[in-house]
Amino acid sequence: MVTTEKVVKWLGFICILAGVSRMGMTPAGLIWGWDSPLELSFGYTASVLMAVCSFAFYLAQSKETGVLGFVTAFIASVGNAVISGQQYGIFAYETYADKGLFVNITGMIVGIGMMAGTILLAFVTFRAKVFPRWNVLLFIIMLVSFGIPFLQDWFAFFWGLAYAGMGYTICTGKYLKKDQPLRDSLPVQKSL
Repeated sequence: MVTTEKVVKWLGFICILAGVSRMGMTPAGLIWGWDSPLELSFGYTASVLMAVCSFAFYLAQSKETGVLGFVTAFIASVGNAVISGQQYGIFAYETYADKGLFVNITGMIVGIGMMAGTILLAFVTFRAKVFPRWNVLLFIIMLVSFGIPFLQDWFAFFWGLAYAGMGYTICTGKYLKKDQPLRDSLPVQKSL
C-alpha cells in the first residue's frame, strides 16, 4: 500500500539526486566551461528532478505551512520546470550568446521567480520549525552566493546542496518535531 510516508520519502530521495545533479554543474562549468554540453546536461537533469520533487518540502511540513507552503512548493516546481525549458533552449541555440526570445523570457522568469520562491521557501520552512535550522541556512547561503560576484560560479553547488540537505532530512526523518511529518493522510489545511 502506498502511504504518504512512502511518497514523501521517495520524493526526498529524488531531492538528493536532484541536488547532486545540480551540484555537478559547478565542477562541469569550471572545467569545461559554462553552458558546455556537460554543464547543461547536469542542469537540465537537476531541473526536471527538482520540478518533480519540490512538493516533498510541502508534504513534509504541510500541517505547519498550510496554503502558503503549498503555493511555495508550486512556485518551486513550476520554476524548475521553466528552468528545464531554459536549459533546453540554450541547447537548441547552442550558445547562450546566440539565445533567442524564448531563452530571454525564461531567464527573466527564472531570475525573479527563483529568488522569490527560494526566499518564501526559506521563510515558511523557518517558521514551521519542522526541518533543522541548517536546512534553512543552506537556502540562505544559496541566495547569498547568487548576489556575491566571486561566489556566483558556485551558486549551482549551493543550490544543489540545499536540495540534497532537505532530501537527506526527509529520507532520514531527522526533523525537529519527532511526530512530523509523515502521516498516512494529508491534514486539513489551516488558513494563514
